[in-house]
Formats: sequence, C-alpha cells, structure tokens
Amino acid sequence: MTPADSEVDVLIVGAGPAGLMLATWLSQLQISTRIIDKRSTKIMAGQADGFQCRTLEILDSFGIDRVWKESNHMLEVCFWNPDENGVIRRTVRAPDTPKGLSRFTESVLHQGRMERFFLDHLKGTGDRIRVERPVIPSLLRVDESEIKNPSAYPVTLKLQHLTDEQATPNQGNNIPNGLFRSNLTADDTDDLIRKSLGKEGTEETIRAKYVVGCDGAHSWTRKQLGFKMEGEHTEIIWGVLDVVPITDFPDIRVRCLVHSASAGSLMVIPREKRVVRLYIQLKEVGAGGGAVDRSKVTPEQILKAAQKIIAPYKLDYEQCDWFTAYQIAQRVSDGFEKFDRVFWLAMQFIPTAPKRDKVKTSRYRIPTT
Repeated sequence: MTPADSEVDVLIVGAGPAGLMLATWLSQLQISTRIIDKRSTKIMAGQADGFQCRTLEILDSFGIDRVWKESNHMLEVCFWNPDENGVIRRTVRAPDTPKGLSRFTESVLHQGRMERFFLDHLKGTGDRIRVERPVIPSLLRVDESEIKNPSAYPVTLKLQHLTDEQATPNQGNNIPNGLFRSNLTADDTDDLIRKSLGKEGTEETIRAKYVVGCDGAHSWTRKQLGFKMEGEHTEIIWGVLDVVPITDFPDIRVRCLVHSASAGSLMVIPREKRVVRLYIQLKEVGAGGGAVDRSKVTPEQILKAAQKIIAPYKLDYEQCDWFTAYQIAQRVSDGFEKFDRVFWLAMQFIPTAPKRDKVKTSRYRIPTT
C-alpha cells in the first residue's frame, strides 16, 4: 500500500441517524470502523424528529438516555374533522401509544440532538470510531476475485477531503437567515466530487471488507451499485414548519390530525422547547405529474395553507426555526446489496392520510418520524 492507503473492516458513508446507529452497534462489537460525511457539521435544526418506542428501548440498552430526558413525550392524539356545516371539530381523543406496548411513549426531538448523543457516545471508543468530515467518496470498486475470502479487503474507495467552504450547502435564494440546512435544494454530491478532484493532498484510498451506504434518498452508494428507484411521484405536496405558534387552536400542544372540508389536511406535532411542528398539505402547489421545484416554496406560503385548514381558529408565529417542502413519492429500489460486501441501508417512507405515521425503517431500527 502507498502511504495514502489504509484498511478498515467497515466503512460507513453518511453520518446521519442511520449511519451513527450502525456505528454505535459496531462499536459494541469492537469492529474496526470508519464513518465519513460530506458535511462539515451535524444537522443544526429540523429534519427527522420522531422516536418510536422500540428505538427508545434500543437507545436505552446502549445507555443513551438523553433522548428520553430532553424529548417531548407524546401522550395523546386528537382527530379533528368537519361537521355537517364544514366547521372542524374534535371527534376523537385517544392515547398516542397503545397500553402495554412499552414503558416508553413515542417522543420527538430534532435530529441534531440525536446525532449529538450518538457522537458523544462514540467518544467512549477513543479514536477507534469517529466521524470524519467533510469527506466524500468519489470511486467505488469491488475485486470480485476476493469476495469469498473472509480475510480480504475487496472493496476499494477513493475519498476526497473537502474544505469547509466546499462542504457548506447552497441554501437557495429564499432561505431567511437562521433557517439552516433545509432539504429544499438539489443534492450536490456530484458537484462536490467535481470540485475536489485533482487537488493535491485531498485524496485518500481506502480498502474495506464491507461498505454500508447510509447516505440518504439521493444515495451516491446506490448509484455506484447501479440500483434504480422504481415508481412515481404523486400529486401530494407537503410543507413543514417548526415554529413557536401564536394561536387559539385548543390542541396546539397535543399531537393531532386536522382534516378540513375543502382546504386539505394538517398534522400538529408538539416538540421540545415550546416548538410545534406543522405538516401542511399544499393544495395550491401543482405537481403536474412530475417533480416540484421545492426551492420556490416559502414559509409564508406554507403558513397561508395552514391558516385555511385550521379556520375558524387563528394561527400565526413570531419565530420559525426551520421549514421545508416535499413531494410524496411511491418508489422502491431494485436492490440493496452487492456481493454481500457493499450495502445500501435504505429508508422507506409510508405516508397515509394525512401522513399518519411517516415511517422510516431499516434493519438497524433507526429513529423514526
């Protein structure tokens, strides 16, 4: 090997909740592991926010109890539907978590805090496992003659080490100061690779026994494996606001689902530090059968849609921590592993009306939202 080469048992691409959960499991087994991420810092606001009971039980088994201590615990869920006059009324109030399911209840805490807890836990491994930022892979190659040898390192990757400036995501033109790292803008992995190639001292070659891609919906790993997403976009567009609300709606501090007569649907998720997350169906944003340019969606547009749904109650805010918009897609990958050496740890989103439980699933049982 050249001085720039190294070996590792498992290389994880992506340091979000899935990658960090996997790294935590591997740390328990004392398996040689490296984890890389293209961003220079963890998530600061927004993104995934929900924890199911089983996830909390696993975190508790690791000794990671800060999620339960800091999160907002979901005790009840309310359903609001239009009456015979089209006015929304509370029709059901029920426990959020079925009795006897777990000693925990479903809880919410923003993704950045969860990442912080994982990172603090991994510090206990010393330098054995740490997140290396900002680093992206630019090449993946598998030596098929070595895949049956359990002692071999058949997967070769080239890693590009970025500058902090390169790793800072483009927020778009309509992102107010303080609203950081929404997923409104397009994936920039290919652009980051292009900018970093050919720069002396930025490249490293690594050989691994196994590689696991935990790099999201636009996964670079999935593309290298040649897997495609099959399916289609729906016409359903949702906006999301994390706000400190000003409202006379009586259930704003309770998880609830609101169906209006004609303006769409809304879901209320009370969060930590007096913040409330609102999922709002955007009926005035047309998809036309294709992908929507989400960069044109604004917080004001999302709020206007929420106000129509929640009428005759009033809704406004003075502080917005984060917002985004997304188009529901019904797609599935046509593959998840190659040669039992390279894996794509995919996430599955299962929306129901009006997004009753947007579930992320994986074999490592990552936090859900």
